[in-house]
Amino acid sequence: MQVMLPIFFECCDDMISKWEAMVSSEEKCEFDVWPFLQSLTCDIISRTAFGSSYEEGKEIFELLKEQAGLIMRSRKVYIPGLW
Repeated sequence: MQVMLPIFFECCDDMISKWEAMVSSEEKCEFDVWPFLQSLTCDIISRTAFGSSYEEGKEIFELLKEQAGLIMRSRKVYIPGLW
């Protein structure tokens, strides 16, 4: 776990930097954080598991998300251990 902490820090720091770029210091701003949290989660997983950033493998994550949605819509697929 200690090996992964610098990766967590770097991913969170990148996300906060993006937020700071969106918000100026004198104005109030409101934005949806959900897409950023999804991207943060994917970035942490991809960096710790595969050694590359989420942006580099974004297409694969999008295909996996689409595949999961299709499987959930068609309840005819048998997944061992699900029942």
